[in-house]
Amino acid sequence: MGVRSSRPAQFDPTFKATTDQDGNYRVGDVPTGSYEVASVAPAFVISEVNNSRGQTLIIIEGEHVEGIDFDLVRGGVITGKVTDADGSPVVAERVNLLPVDQRNQRGPVYAVSSGFQTDDRGIYRMFGIRPGSYKVSIGQGDTTFYGVSGTGRPAYRATFYPDATDPAKATIVEIDEGTETNKIDITLGPTVPGFSVSGRVVDESGKPVSNVSIGLSRIIMIDANNSSRSGGGTGARSDSQGEFRVENLPPGKYSISSYPPPESDLRTGPVAFEILDQDVTGLLIKSSIGASLSGMVVLEGSKDNSAAARLARLHITASVYGDGNPGFGRTSQINPNGSFRFGGFPAGTVNFSLGGDLLRGFAISRLERDGVVQQNGIQIQNVEQVTGIRVVVAYYNGAIRGVVKLENGTWPSSGRLLIQLTKSGDQSGNIQPSDADSRGHFLIEGLAAGDYELRVIAYVPGSSQRPPTTKQIVTVTDGAATNVTVTIDLTTPGP
Repeated sequence: MGVRSSRPAQFDPTFKATTDQDGNYRVGDVPTGSYEVASVAPAFVISEVNNSRGQTLIIIEGEHVEGIDFDLVRGGVITGKVTDADGSPVVAERVNLLPVDQRNQRGPVYAVSSGFQTDDRGIYRMFGIRPGSYKVSIGQGDTTFYGVSGTGRPAYRATFYPDATDPAKATIVEIDEGTETNKIDITLGPTVPGFSVSGRVVDESGKPVSNVSIGLSRIIMIDANNSSRSGGGTGARSDSQGEFRVENLPPGKYSISSYPPPESDLRTGPVAFEILDQDVTGLLIKSSIGASLSGMVVLEGSKDNSAAARLARLHITASVYGDGNPGFGRTSQINPNGSFRFGGFPAGTVNFSLGGDLLRGFAISRLERDGVVQQNGIQIQNVEQVTGIRVVVAYYNGAIRGVVKLENGTWPSSGRLLIQLTKSGDQSGNIQPSDADSRGHFLIEGLAAGDYELRVIAYVPGSSQRPPTTKQIVTVTDGAATNVTVTIDLTTPGP
């Protein structure tokens, strides 16, 4: 069994326990907070579909919680062998398991095939599969791209059990609780030819730009007017002459670009190209000087001595939007003294955001430039060097801790108690909704002092009736948790 924070930070511990011969477990010394409790039994699945990944649990100081039970059933198993066109085993190749119909799938759809691959005999065995209907495949297709491996391995065209390259012609594999379906053998066709793309990264004067990383995206055409992209880093970098090379790419449409570090003043645009039946050479990624931004992140008004140390472990993102610019952003760690610097920005309006494991409770209260508050972001021009920026941050440590009680009705196991919170006078809706746990307990932390409208919705997925709803006003104070009890009449439909 494992218990971890529902919003885990990088170094947050996971509390563990092992069940005894009767299946009982006990996890001790768990601090106050919101947690996720889950069983760790790879060959089994939780029988209750709506809690298939575990249960949310709110724990308060000194509380002893019992009855957090899990009904496990053995998951299904699929085994088979993968061979190539010559009948030879295909070794160390990832096996993909795809739900046939996500809308009718019995339970949430998760990537159940990560970590499953063929062995040295070409044999695979996938286990812990939730009951349902699936397609099994190997390889990359026209609508999938797993990135550049850099291993020089041949790429296979996506093939579905038993030997179909058209997903519509795949044979469906039905999985029931505890069953093993074997001989799901796949015969692959010829490997997809792999080609290389090469070129140079240069600045405005044509001089080489060295040691910048190269990113690549596959352009996947959905229809004549729409496309999507998938990809990321390639591991390639430009050398001292600005030259780069990416290998082992299957035919298709791509977009390639370079990524200078966040503090660099250079900016580049993507270059589109298409691989047909030969290598692509001579691509030119042009870099130009962009605007730069520098300033300080300042913590204001907090009496919590640990808040400043936590703020220094966050990162800051600057994003710019403008005419003809769909959005450009760069992210960097905040320096120990609170300073930051970004470069390579196009003209437009810049706004900032914070991120990181320890973000809870922090919020940007205002943005200043040379002491003047910028209500709608900072306007920047091409090649402008903007200094004197102050990102003023507030730290909020109020909380609401509550219990939802249900009256006059039977509550199904699939039901959700959704908690919505709005600060009086603030209609931005920037407080993320949360769920009560199976006991009706909830905890919302990182709140500013003030009055809030607390709304609880008793929602049953798939129900055609308006969900019962109730609301009340709650006052939050700094450094304290306000306790509330909310009662919902299940016979009264909401608005």
